[in-house]
Amino acid sequence: MLHGSGVYYYSRGGMYEGEWNDSKFDGHGVETWADGSKYKGQFKEGLSHGFGVYQDHAGVLYAGEWVNGQSHGYGMETYEDGNCFVGQYKCGLKHGSGHFQFRNGGAHAGEYFAGKMHGFGVYRFSNGQRYEGAWRKGNRKGLGVCSSAYGEPQSGLWDDDFLKISSFAVNHTQVLDVVQVYMDVIKSLNYNILNISMSTILTTELLLFHSQAARTAAEKAYNIPRVDDMVNRAVAAAENAANAAAVAGSMAVQAEERDRRVEYDFPMQMV
Repeated sequence: MLHGSGVYYYSRGGMYEGEWNDSKFDGHGVETWADGSKYKGQFKEGLSHGFGVYQDHAGVLYAGEWVNGQSHGYGMETYEDGNCFVGQYKCGLKHGSGHFQFRNGGAHAGEYFAGKMHGFGVYRFSNGQRYEGAWRKGNRKGLGVCSSAYGEPQSGLWDDDFLKISSFAVNHTQVLDVVQVYMDVIKSLNYNILNISMSTILTTELLLFHSQAARTAAEKAYNIPRVDDMVNRAVAAAENAANAAAVAGSMAVQAEERDRRVEYDFPMQMV
């Protein structure tokens, strides 16, 4: 039964350094894998749990809250190409409210479901266009308005990123009214317009709240009471204990050898 602090080496590469409880990673620790991925933070019953920072072999880095081995709660994720997401996670996926900043200058602020833009959101494209409205599985779908610095705004019913042309298209004013409702109302309700269902209301204030909470979680993950120092001290203590045990064992063997020599190495009597 492992309990305390120590180092465990995996047979296929990688290792764990940190605290143990009932033979499981528990407390503060650092886990590395053979492919170069690394997690530093809190553990519970063998899984990353609490606040922690994980970087995979491709350079993607997540800092924030963890539950049972998965990113869950608030966090911030940065990518090697410069993209960055700040917001909520559920079971390892972006889920809830968040803000995604793309390296090309584009940005999306809104709702996410199972890792994709889904619900209400505002997307600012790098070319200056701006879309406000409904999303489904990563695409513009439902009522929305797309505007730019030049030309008349496009509004109406969108389907898979394209403005749907039909005889019952909604006029621009109606769409703007619906979008404004979703921007301003702070409560949960069900809208059903032209069989388009949208249930969660997102406001700028609410998004800012979630974004700040995610950044705070990321800061806590980075600033866990000196995880590296704690792990190093724990490992050093374990090594010192092992060395002390080895020295004590060696001294015991030497003492036993001395006793044996004293017992048998007596002078012979002259006859």
